[in-house]
Amino acid sequence: MRRLLLVLPFVLIVGCKKDVTQGAVKVTVNYTRFLPGCLRVQARDVESGKELTQDVTELRGTRAQGGTMTVGVAPPTDWGKTVEVRATAFEQACVGDGVVTDSQRVTLVMDAIQDTTLTLQAVDADEDGYVDVSSNGTDCRDDRADINPGVEERCNEVDDNCDGIGDAEHFQLNTACSTSADCHGVYRCDLTDFVQFCDTPPSTRVYPDKDGDGHGRLGSEARIVCTAVPEGYTAGPPDDCNDDAYSVHPGSPDRCDGEDTNCDGEKDEGFPQLTEACTDSFQCAGAYACAEDKQGVTCVSTVTPTSWYPDEDGDGFGAATGEVRSCVKPAGAYVANDRDCNDGNPRTNPDAPELCDGLDNNCDGQTEDVQTVCPGGVAPTWSIRTIATGGDRHWYSASSWIRGGVWVGGHDNRLAKLLPGSTSFITTSNSSCGASNTQWRAVWADPDNNGRVWLGSQRGRKGYQDASASNCVEVHDDDRWVFGMVGLRTDNTLALFGATSPNDSETPPTGRAFVWAGTGAPAYNDTSTNPLPRVLDVHGVSRSHLLLVGGQDGLARILRFNAGNSRWESEFAEQSSSGAKILNGVWVVDERVAFAVGNEGTVLRKTQGTTWTRMSFPSNHALTSVIAFGAGSAYATCANGHIYRYDGQAWANVHSGDRRYNDITGTGPDDLWVVGNDGRIVRWPAWP
Repeated sequence: MRRLLLVLPFVLIVGCKKDVTQGAVKVTVNYTRFLPGCLRVQARDVESGKELTQDVTELRGTRAQGGTMTVGVAPPTDWGKTVEVRATAFEQACVGDGVVTDSQRVTLVMDAIQDTTLTLQAVDADEDGYVDVSSNGTDCRDDRADINPGVEERCNEVDDNCDGIGDAEHFQLNTACSTSADCHGVYRCDLTDFVQFCDTPPSTRVYPDKDGDGHGRLGSEARIVCTAVPEGYTAGPPDDCNDDAYSVHPGSPDRCDGEDTNCDGEKDEGFPQLTEACTDSFQCAGAYACAEDKQGVTCVSTVTPTSWYPDEDGDGFGAATGEVRSCVKPAGAYVANDRDCNDGNPRTNPDAPELCDGLDNNCDGQTEDVQTVCPGGVAPTWSIRTIATGGDRHWYSASSWIRGGVWVGGHDNRLAKLLPGSTSFITTSNSSCGASNTQWRAVWADPDNNGRVWLGSQRGRKGYQDASASNCVEVHDDDRWVFGMVGLRTDNTLALFGATSPNDSETPPTGRAFVWAGTGAPAYNDTSTNPLPRVLDVHGVSRSHLLLVGGQDGLARILRFNAGNSRWESEFAEQSSSGAKILNGVWVVDERVAFAVGNEGTVLRKTQGTTWTRMSFPSNHALTSVIAFGAGSAYATCANGHIYRYDGQAWANVHSGDRRYNDITGTGPDDLWVVGNDGRIVRWPAWP
């Protein structure tokens, strides 16, 4: 073998016995109560002082009991006979002086192996690989395995790594420190996880917030502050995708503005209808766009809407008020002009001919040229004549069937007629129809049957007379007093409707309404299932717009015929004692417009086919009858001998006579007849 210091299991030396010449040493090293991290074995020639050293790091045994290691030493041949063998134990690496050392001198014997034992004793009570300082080790607390030079020093007021330096010095406790430019404090130990920390006032992570909405700029770095949140910063999250706009941040309602208002990565997602086709408030085609307030969408159209105006009288010309702008003609009566100076009179518009009625019919700001329009070139006037004299020669009712054709019914079984082309009335009073005390309170001339007049009397007689006949024909007598009558045709079949009452002495007076085919007995309403108040007049243009008027307890009542079940149903019932009084007359212009008049200056008007409203009237006279040609053209008579006209603006007294007026009829504003007491008949604008 080579002449080197060998630290080998003994068996290997035995195997090389034939090479041993000057002798060898078997060294047994015992280490008790600890396990060295490194064992250094040395051999020194006592004579020359030469040394050979071998470090061993892989040692058998346990930290609690220790162990044994056997090595063989074969000195070089140039060494002397005495060899000193030394073993030194180290806690970790073979560095420094070691913990414990033992040595022996051995005299070599040629070709022989000498045995020697070295004993190393130290204490590692906590078995952490470090020897107690009492055993020349470095473990300052051999009762705790977590305290030794190999551990990291912890901030726990204990010398964990046994370096003799306390925590105050090691961790610079109570010296100034900073966690940021805005947070200052001193170092202290955290006794929970035993680390050094800079003890500052409570800190806050703040982020730039230029718009002041409580949300920091997206992607910005945090600033740590231990004081109040600095101006321009927020403790809110850094999630503001537009820090220049206060209204833009997560949680903000999505606005319609082309911006990602709530920072969710989408724009205007709350308004899916944007750019979809739509129709604006003027019914013009367009597309949805963001509204001005950015809270919703609005329909935007580049089309200019048309101005439409109400044409209540249906003459093709609209009123100057009530404009409706739309790309589609509104439902109802509307036209695209506002040139009508009285939209309640179909005979008044820019294309209308001037009539002899004292009104501006063609809307040129002037009334008619009397010389060219009025009969005989004479200005229109309410001309009075007395037709029939003596006794109670009163006229109660009148009906025109054509211009120049008029029937008048009156007292003492008297009738009067004016035939077209004639200049004077023909009066009759015959015993073949009625009796001397018959009062014809209701007359209706049929324009579709050559002016045949249908008659109803105070005593309940009902009959008719043709315009060419000299006598009337009595059909039925039932003692139910007739106060109003009108005829309506349906599929060319005539039906007569009447307002009746049994007699004036009945208390309370109970109204009746009849429908009559002109033959036999009329059919009356069932008073048990369809009771009526006292009724005094009836008028209509169709079964669906047929009105009955009267009153109860001194107050106005209006009823409408239900063609579906043939019942009369309430359309207006005055509730206030200071309101509309009993109604004496009614006139239906069309399905939309109607007038009703009554006691104490009561005038009610219905427009647009809906609600009745009370009109202002210049007197409290008892109004007896009414005729109308539109919502702005009506005439009324009163018991005090006056005639009133409504021109679309106000009611005015246009004539004052000296007798009671009972009824008015006519075919237009330039063809009116008024009848009254003592044979009075008034004509407008002139007698034939």
